Amino acid sequence: MINNLKIGNAKIVETDNSYGNMNTAAKFFPEGTSEEERKRIFMERRLKVGEDFGFDGHFMYMADQKDQNGSWFEISEDYVEANPNGWSDIPEDILIVTDKVPGVVIGHPIADCPVVMAFDRRQGVAAIGHCSANLVDIKMPMLVVDALLDSYRSSDQDIIAYVSMCAGINWTYKNYPKWAKDEKMWKDAITLDKDGLYHIDLKRVVRKQLLDRNVSGLIMSPVDTITDSDYYSNSAASNGNKAKSGRNFAGTFFADRERGPHTKVLYRSR
Repeated sequence: MINNLKIGNAKIVETDNSYGNMNTAAKFFPEGTSEEERKRIFMERRLKVGEDFGFDGHFMYMADQKDQNGSWFEISEDYVEANPNGWSDIPEDILIVTDKVPGVVIGHPIADCPVVMAFDRRQGVAAIGHCSANLVDIKMPMLVVDALLDSYRSSDQDIIAYVSMCAGINWTYKNYPKWAKDEKMWKDAITLDKDGLYHIDLKRVVRKQLLDRNVSGLIMSPVDTITDSDYYSNSAASNGNKAKSGRNFAGTFFADRERGPHTKVLYRSR
């Protein structure tokens, strides 16, 4: 299924399980599959996604999020030329890309936790961050928006945010989650049912953070990865549905557009 959503000149890329698992983790491949073979299969899948969405699947980049403090890194033309097969080692938390490098995708493989994307429509800049529950607890959705301010001095009125598919309220824990350290933030978003299970409304907290950050617009995917059979879900797989074992992909890229005679376009999208 292809998501045709565009924000300005940026296109949203979201995959379902029809594309297969979107990383190289051994646990998502048949036992004994070599690392080299996993990388080959993953590249084939990336190229197929690119063919369907209109970019070259080699040029896909993700952040390793080792810092966990809102650090950011811009994928520039020079960086792409130095790393032409994508998926390089980037320790920062948030990636930024501009319309000066069209066809270059930033994103993450995900299951139940969303990718938050922020777009400066006036300047043609996008920032993106994977927002696992522990990163939501440190306000990573807000930090994604702040990355636009830090890097391009973006104004709130120019920023639209998008939240990818993720788990709905059927995401449960048997105990109160240890990552929920900011109790005030999670109030009303973590609730206990009659069976003693804690339900996590991650979307509620992400939405509140982005609205509190004063973005001019907010779009949230309606897809619940746990209940929708077309998407992978770590929660559903952990509860016995092995068909849900894998990772989707969520990201964005800028399509080509004319920027004048001095613009150099290396990565032409279709």
